[in-house]
Amino acid sequence: MCIFTSDKDIPGHVRLSTRTLQYLIIPLLSAALLVVGVLNINGCAAQPLLPVWHIVAGSTGLIVPLLYLLFDDLNPALAKKCPGLSEALDNVVVFVLPVYILFEIAWLITGTVWVVGVDVNECDKTIHIFSVVVIVNFWIHILTPLLFMLCLCCSRIFPFLGYCTYWNIMKDAIELWTRPVRLGICLIIALPLGVSMVGVGVYSLQSCSNETAEISFKSPNNTTGTNTTATDLELDQDMLDVEMHHIPVWLIVAGILVVLVPVFYFIYDAFCKPEDVKQSTKNLSQLLVILFLLAGLAWAVVGFVWIFGAHNIQNTYCGHNSTTYWFAFASLIILNSLMDVWICFKICVILYWALISDE
Repeated sequence: MCIFTSDKDIPGHVRLSTRTLQYLIIPLLSAALLVVGVLNINGCAAQPLLPVWHIVAGSTGLIVPLLYLLFDDLNPALAKKCPGLSEALDNVVVFVLPVYILFEIAWLITGTVWVVGVDVNECDKTIHIFSVVVIVNFWIHILTPLLFMLCLCCSRIFPFLGYCTYWNIMKDAIELWTRPVRLGICLIIALPLGVSMVGVGVYSLQSCSNETAEISFKSPNNTTGTNTTATDLELDQDMLDVEMHHIPVWLIVAGILVVLVPVFYFIYDAFCKPEDVKQSTKNLSQLLVILFLLAGLAWAVVGFVWIFGAHNIQNTYCGHNSTTYWFAFASLIILNSLMDVWICFKICVILYWALISDE
């Protein structure tokens, strides 16, 4: 019998949460890990294997949506036409899944040991900070479901001590978690962050354009003894001008996307989650939300490439150590952290439905 059956019996909001994690969030984090690892392959002399850890973690993470697509969608359909092959795939996944989980945990422990033992002075600051943020986030992702299930088990084992209180807290939290509350939290977080990103990006873009002439004046000073033609200098200057504008442009576009988050969240909450919405309206709403998430996914990957792959350009407003650069770096980390909070919340929603809910 196929162990992966149709998900029609799963509530719509839970099914939407699982699909979002499977096909959008996990690929986003994995692609970011892979990109940062490749761009900084020689960025940590204290621990040369740290970028390799990012590459391996990102590559294995990209396998997850493929596995879900194979065993969650294709295998149930295959069970009706070819039960023998479907059961063989079931046996394979029963063996592969524990091995994959054990490898991921072991690789996370390995990365933790490597990061803890790194001499910060001998490792690029951006790759080190990114490694710390990613590893902390991964541990949070692992500990969140474990903590949730531990609280549930304790409440079951000691019902008179914890179950009633725990259950009442859960019920009260669910009752208070209304659409106005969710939209209010979304607005409070998205608007200040998005507006500040757009403001810093616009100001830096104007300042970078004003300093281009100064950089052009300094670039002909060749102290290395190599021959540099005017054409080479012109090409280098053109590339320099383009790269200097990467981070301000990323901040502006990312800020606009962040400002639009409450709008698309309202579309998601009002037209995608309910089951009684007209099917054509629901399909259009889901398409809009998916396109918006894909745009955010693509632009986040662009941000990782531009920010972590930036050359050491000396510029007050758009250089490698400028305030704009570190603001963009902090914004990217904040957005990643907010996404981690959302992931943990989605995990709890799925676990609540699977272990507690009567639906």
